[in-house]
Amino acid sequence: MLRGDRFALTMGAAWARSAALAGFVLLVAGCGERAIDWSAPENLLLREKSSKVDDKVKLEYVSLVDATAKSVYDALTDVEHYADFIPAVDSVQLLGVNDNTKTVQIAQRVIGRQSNAKVEWTFHPDQLRIEFKTLVSNLSNNDGSYEIIASPDGKRCVVRSTFIVAEPTGSAAPIGVLASGTREAFLAAARGVKARATGTKK
Repeated sequence: MLRGDRFALTMGAAWARSAALAGFVLLVAGCGERAIDWSAPENLLLREKSSKVDDKVKLEYVSLVDATAKSVYDALTDVEHYADFIPAVDSVQLLGVNDNTKTVQIAQRVIGRQSNAKVEWTFHPDQLRIEFKTLVSNLSNNDGSYEIIASPDGKRCVVRSTFIVAEPTGSAAPIGVLASGTREAFLAAARGVKARATGTKK
């Protein structure tokens, strides 16, 4: 092989490696976060982030759960029975069902107070995604979503939870207190959903 040919091959290999690396960097940048270590121990609060969005607070949580994606999705969509397995939820009344939505009246304890809210849930089973929107509340307006991603072996999953917390008109609780209460409620709910998904006690 001529020296020039060897040089061309070497440069071509180097270019290919550079292109692959650039693609990997772009992929990571596009994802905007570190890859999930599926061999890591279960962690219901693997990552968390909070940011200000106008006069609201955006809370983002990533949970690594020892349960299948389908079982977690099924537990989260069983909204009318939340009082059976989510701590601090006292009662849920199903108000209406329409195609892929459910509207409920839910009573729960938040920051030591009784919260009563009318919430609309929208389900996307093909995407394992759930969206919720508070229509009326006496304490805290929470809108957000859950996105569930199965592990490669299908035995575990990651749940990405997003909450947009706002003060309802006339609320006596500051937005910072409501955000803190949402975090505590999220952790309690995550434990309850995990128990429901795996058939264990909460």
